[in-house]
Amino acid sequence: MNAKLIALDLDGTLLTSRGDVSERNVAAVQAVADAGHHVVIATGRPLHLVADLGGQLGTSVSHVVGTNGSMIGTFPDGQLLRLMGFDIDLAHRAIATFRQELPGTGFAIATDAGMAHERGFAQRMPAVVDTDPTDDVLTLGGTEAFKLFAFHDDMSVPALLRAAPALLPETLAAMHMGAEAIDIGLTTIDKCAGLQWVCEQLDVSAADVIAFGDEWNDITMLEWAGRGVAMGNADARVRAAANEVAPSNMADGVAVVLERLLG
Repeated sequence: MNAKLIALDLDGTLLTSRGDVSERNVAAVQAVADAGHHVVIATGRPLHLVADLGGQLGTSVSHVVGTNGSMIGTFPDGQLLRLMGFDIDLAHRAIATFRQELPGTGFAIATDAGMAHERGFAQRMPAVVDTDPTDDVLTLGGTEAFKLFAFHDDMSVPALLRAAPALLPETLAAMHMGAEAIDIGLTTIDKCAGLQWVCEQLDVSAADVIAFGDEWNDITMLEWAGRGVAMGNADARVRAAANEVAPSNMADGVAVVLERLLG
């Protein structure tokens, strides 16, 4: 069997609803790594919000494709290998338009000056956000943005996604990141693009990639991979993009498929 690259989304896929990795999933991931396959995390989370999984996954995972493809690093040490950003003026334009057209929209932003988030963002995240909120993310400064998030108390994520295209500069697009916020970034950067870069470094072809996911931001990598696996808890659009549907994240769906891979 050729060496495979296993790409694993976290929230709703590898992780339980409690935010941890089940013993069966830990064992399955370690087994495929021991068999010589590459294991890569592909997540909407930035690298520092993946580090807490090091105790469970150890050295079975080699890379993290973070913030939906714009940040790539090694695991578990978190060494940054690649960072893709966009001009801060684009982020400022998007924020100004959302505030004008959709009053009440809140934001979080990561730039070369750091990260800032407004009230309500931390409560929407699946992992702990360990910094205090600010009244206005635009006070952060910087010259390059790496990630922009938007949320609204009175609008669902699907509603924000429908509204976003008319409010964003043409080089930016919005995705669902798996939490109660939308993720805004370059149209050319997503999990699939990040995985392609990692595959080039490891000399792995798309045909030898098995990708697992459950959210809209997983669709492009499920379609690109030689084998796309949607979780049983994924919505219909994600399941339609996959080659197969595994049991849910709460039923160790990742382990079920990986155990079958190893025979």
